[in-house]
Amino acid sequence: MKRIALLASVMIGLWLATSASAQTPTPPPDARPSADDVNRVAANLYCPVCENEPLDVCQTSACVQWKAQIAQFLAEGKSESEIVEIFVQRYGLRVLGEPPATGATLILWIGPIVAALVGGFFVFRIMRRMSRRPAPATSAPAQPSGDEYIDRVERELQQRL
Repeated sequence: MKRIALLASVMIGLWLATSASAQTPTPPPDARPSADDVNRVAANLYCPVCENEPLDVCQTSACVQWKAQIAQFLAEGKSESEIVEIFVQRYGLRVLGEPPATGATLILWIGPIVAALVGGFFVFRIMRRMSRRPAPATSAPAQPSGDEYIDRVERELQQRL
């Protein structure tokens, strides 16, 4: 009976050891992602510390840790889009280089186009209105009236129009 209990406990121990190792797979050393793979994913993300600096070129300690996390996710077999989604869930949309064209951020994509079209429309109307304005009428030179002051005012008015 003791032998059966010992054999059963050994079997249960082996079963638990294999099931625990199956839950946390460790990638083989040759499956480690290259620096190019990590930088390809990091190029889509922005540094949480630095202003407007892509993660692949930033050298802060936070970015080095993020790149290590990216390498770990790639080694676990996660895709590029899954990794980006993980970072967006953790840190928000500010980690993305381009905000998605959905919801409230749609105005960031459409706003400049609409502003350019509306501005172009108003410039076109102003230019068209200016081109339709009649040319100033040129009259024949006035006959001298004999009064020097009146003649000078007439000359200046002719020059301004």
